[in-house]
Amino acid sequence: MGASEKGAALVHRKSLIGFRAASAQLWGEAGMSAISRELPADVRDRTAGILPLPDWIPLEDLIAWHMAVWNGPAKREEVLMTRHARLTVDHGFGRVKRLLIGALTPRALAARVATLWRDEYSTGRLEIRALNERSVQLALTDHAYVEIPLMRMIIAEVYRYVLSMTRAKNVTVSHFVRDGALLVNLRWD
Repeated sequence: MGASEKGAALVHRKSLIGFRAASAQLWGEAGMSAISRELPADVRDRTAGILPLPDWIPLEDLIAWHMAVWNGPAKREEVLMTRHARLTVDHGFGRVKRLLIGALTPRALAARVATLWRDEYSTGRLEIRALNERSVQLALTDHAYVEIPLMRMIIAEVYRYVLSMTRAKNVTVSHFVRDGALLVNLRWD
């Protein structure tokens, strides 16, 4: 299965690798066992073992991992899930990517959002709806995250956290759904 497979909703394996590393860091072996028990059997068989992951995995598998953490060790607490999301980014981004993002202005990063999205996801469209001196509105369409409240919260926090890696200070985020799009508003000082 490849990223270009028509119609397949896939995510690059580095997202799940970072997710699992963040989970292990926060909750240890006992937490990883609890998460694994929460996963659907087919997802657990494909993704929870020590077998190498393929380059691209079904998006539904990554969503299942999020749901397992939410219903398991995170105890449905947003604070824990947003902390987990930040750790996932830390583990999933390479040092070079972090260094490059750190050198960008928020506006320069915004200009690259579509490319960054395509590096991670085979479906969906991420675009800028508005870009101002101290804010940006991103729109995600044609993607499963738009329909799932937990994933909307997670991806909005990921955007906020990545933007905070630039020269932006005090980055805040809000999000809502309108006309089938997840709209994410980011502001900074």
